[in-house]
Amino acid sequence: MDYIKDILNRLIDMYERREGFKKEPSSLRVIQADIKKIYPEYADRYNHNVYKDINTAIEKLINENLIESKADETGKYEKVKLNVENISECYKRVKRIDIPKQCEKIKDVLDLFKDKNMPVLCGIVSDWSNLVSNYKKLPYDIKYDKERLFNILKILEAILELGRESYIRNFSTAMFKDSKRFQREFKSTVESILFDYTDEVVEKDKILEYYNLYENTTYVYIKGDIVIKFEDSVIHVREINGGIALSNSSLEKIVEIKVIAKSVITVENLTTYHDEDEKDSVYIYLGGYHNRSKQVILKKIYDENKHCEYLHEGDIDVYGFLILENLREKTEIPFKPLNMGVDTLKRFYDAKIYKELTASDINMIEKKKGKLGEYRQVLEFMLLHNCKVEQESIRAVEILN
Repeated sequence: MDYIKDILNRLIDMYERREGFKKEPSSLRVIQADIKKIYPEYADRYNHNVYKDINTAIEKLINENLIESKADETGKYEKVKLNVENISECYKRVKRIDIPKQCEKIKDVLDLFKDKNMPVLCGIVSDWSNLVSNYKKLPYDIKYDKERLFNILKILEAILELGRESYIRNFSTAMFKDSKRFQREFKSTVESILFDYTDEVVEKDKILEYYNLYENTTYVYIKGDIVIKFEDSVIHVREINGGIALSNSSLEKIVEIKVIAKSVITVENLTTYHDEDEKDSVYIYLGGYHNRSKQVILKKIYDENKHCEYLHEGDIDVYGFLILENLREKTEIPFKPLNMGVDTLKRFYDAKIYKELTASDINMIEKKKGKLGEYRQVLEFMLLHNCKVEQESIRAVEILN
């Protein structure tokens, strides 16, 4: 082990934790390390080589005026004290960059993105600029890594500019000339950042889809009495057992849609889509977040079939209701909730088929209760009985009964 570097790095770490770079050396509490605690083998009288190497390192650092220490009568050093007056030389000795200089470099990177016309990116840059101005590490394990920061901001900028469905491996190749690097090094971090800075209600594992970045092609599943016309073909969906799956890229090529059934029902869960079999309803499973292409198909159905009743069947939890509200806002279709009321929730609760609320659920209910006034009774029941329900539970109740 290089004891010179190890001792000095430990002392510098303590100096940084105490934010010594913000204080006058005279006002800073003594920064020192206990050699025997750091290196228990130093006190082992049979391990003379370690004793000798550590003493040599300490004496060299004393001679360089980087630390202060005194040996006892046996020749051992008990504590070593950092010479704060000489801190810049300490950094040079171990080839480290001090935090103020690291923050300057981070700020230079952030400044490259501060004027982008992207609210999400501007929010991120603003928050992180405030952190580094106070010499704080950046979150998401970026810390003071300017190279990683630059890559993450470039990725975010590119994602926010995506205007159509794109695939992760193609995106990674475009960014890095490596089809797997985005997933390997950045995907998890970027998902967390976008999840935290996106106002819309989107689950974290769907956040990239919200911004048009997909692992694979996704599909809209449709079944029921509905006729879909393309330029050169017509599909009578009721004639196909289980319905059809249309890729996102095909949705905007639809010329006309005629709903014969009385109602159109969007469902949040694929299991629910397969389970439902009302003959006078058309069922649509959006296969993830209702992004632009999916909004186009829903609005087209509504514009050409306003005689239908429009319903949405989702999970009976705060996120299920937020998804419904978002669906209404984005499509401007007057969707009504289906099987999402107090009676349905109570049925599941009595059958003991429910999940307990998480701290996140409770916080979100409190945060969004103003927006979700329409669902006040069911939310109050959830809080009172500490329960929430997934839509797949409908068939589970029937199996038990």
